[in-house]
Amino acid sequence: MTPNQVCDRVSSNPQVILLDVRTKGEFEGTRGGKYGRLKNAINIPVQDLIARIGELSPYKDREIIVICSHSRRSPRASFMLNQRGFKHVKNMLWGMSQWQQKANKSCGKKLWEKTF
Repeated sequence: MTPNQVCDRVSSNPQVILLDVRTKGEFEGTRGGKYGRLKNAINIPVQDLIARIGELSPYKDREIIVICSHSRRSPRASFMLNQRGFKHVKNMLWGMSQWQQKANKSCGKKLWEKTF
C-alpha cells in the first residue's frame, strides 16, 4: 500500500491496526532516522515479533498495515504474520522515511506524529 492508500484506509476504517516494526529508538525518535510515527501505531520491533505475537492475537481477523522506516523490514514482518494465520496483512511501501513526501498532505498530517 502507498502512504496515500494507508491514509485513505485508516480514515475510512478506524478498526485498521497500524503495526510499526522499527526499533523502539526509531519509533520514539531517539535513534536512527527521525521520521516520526503514525498515531495509534503499535510498536513491536521485527526482531521481537515472534516472541510478542500474542500481543497481536486480538487483531488476527482485522486488517493490519505493517510499517517500518524504508520498507525493508515490514515485508518480512508481514510474511511472519501471514505464516501465523493473520489473514488481512498489508505492507506500506517506502516506509516512514517517505511519509511526508508521499502521503496526502491533509491526511498525512492528521496521522503523523513528530517524535523528536
